[in-house]
Amino acid sequence: MHTQPANRTSRRGFLTLAGAGLLAATTTAATRPANARGTARSAAGDIDWAALRTSLDGTLLRPGDTGYATASRPYNAALGTRRPAAIAQVTGRADIQRCLKRAAGHGIPVAARSGGHSYAGYSTPDGGLVIDVRRARKIVVRADHTVTVGAGAHLSEVYSALAARGRALPGGTCPTVGVAGLTLGGGIGMLARPYGLTCDHLTSAHVVTGTGELVLADARHHSDLFWSLRGGGGGQGGIVTDLTFTTVAAPTVTVFSLTFPAEATATVLSTWSQWIHQAPNAITSVCHVDGDARPTNRVVGTFVGTPSKLPPHLNALIAQIGSQPTARRTHSYTYLGAMNHFTGGKTGREKFRAASRIVPRPLTPAQAQQVVQIVAQHPEIVLLFDSLGGEVADLTPTDTAFVHRKATASVQIYTSDARGDAAVLAVQQALTPMTGSGSYVNYLNAGQKNWGQAYYGKNLTRLRKVVTTYDPHGVLDYAQNARNA
Repeated sequence: MHTQPANRTSRRGFLTLAGAGLLAATTTAATRPANARGTARSAAGDIDWAALRTSLDGTLLRPGDTGYATASRPYNAALGTRRPAAIAQVTGRADIQRCLKRAAGHGIPVAARSGGHSYAGYSTPDGGLVIDVRRARKIVVRADHTVTVGAGAHLSEVYSALAARGRALPGGTCPTVGVAGLTLGGGIGMLARPYGLTCDHLTSAHVVTGTGELVLADARHHSDLFWSLRGGGGGQGGIVTDLTFTTVAAPTVTVFSLTFPAEATATVLSTWSQWIHQAPNAITSVCHVDGDARPTNRVVGTFVGTPSKLPPHLNALIAQIGSQPTARRTHSYTYLGAMNHFTGGKTGREKFRAASRIVPRPLTPAQAQQVVQIVAQHPEIVLLFDSLGGEVADLTPTDTAFVHRKATASVQIYTSDARGDAAVLAVQQALTPMTGSGSYVNYLNAGQKNWGQAYYGKNLTRLRKVVTTYDPHGVLDYAQNARNA
């Protein structure tokens, strides 16, 4: 039988099984801090847009042009109408360089965008220049099992190209998320525990820096920049033009779903967090806790390996919870089939508000009970506890810019209420005594307190230095850029 996402959580709720890393803007640059916004908007008229349009191999859209209204919409419909000064639909590296050189020194926000999924809408800044890399989406799978992907490629395209060659790349489940944005924030995915984060498979990337220089970043060249590309988030020093990854043999993926009675929700959450912390790397899982007067629950996940080896692990979880599930489903897929399953067939825009916390260790029964009490007061909120550990934890917190290597899980705080940001932030704050103040940079929230430490932790100082080195004049600056933390 197929396990399908509940209507209430929609595709995005199910995405968090993969931790879908929805910062699809390649660099997620955006509006500048509040004290610079007026200057940014007035300076847009100083750019010779006609000259930029003529210089591009791609297309430049300005307000009033055919296609501008559609191109200016962020993926998240809750963000309302955006009005960039221009949208450059670039074809590759040279166009990106032309854009950055034309925009530099004019004080307007410059943002790269692929899927446009930036949670805070930073990839579509008002009054700014959007460098839309969607046309740069070439995918080359090589005989050595590496793949080079243009920054404009979306996940569904990457997965399909790899599956045709019997290969796979761990990542999120939303088909229209840009692979670059996912990678730059880390890339929590539905196979994170057996294979690690998406960024753990990155071997090199070409980057146009904030000064307009094209560089190759890998372990030997511009190694600090390469370090920052693996989990530092978008908009940090340059715009990625293409990425090269190692891949894995495409596995058989068994998807499972367990639902327990509402009265067991606190027990399910605490027991799940202990179980997944000790589970074999082959299992990745998410625990849904849906806000309600009597919060409900669901445990979903994936297993890589012989399908018959999964039931004992699920039986152990059920026994530890001490309550029989009201629904239990499993189904085995090819890797591509599993990825398609989790999309739920949804590819259009959505409206949502979200934030996150990082769960550093398994929750105690008392902590889980507190969590349930919090969401009982917020029926519009869904919590999605997305498992980490396994291969994610094999690296140290400073090996890459993704600092949350040793955590048990991330938790996305999500609502489909377009006006629900205050509730999201209130729940985030209420969870802090149980989770600490860490957060996942691919779930940016513009209203988050102490965001620099939350997203980057001990890596903040190094990341800020990298950003300043490669973008000394702040051409790609935006409100939650590390240099502003």
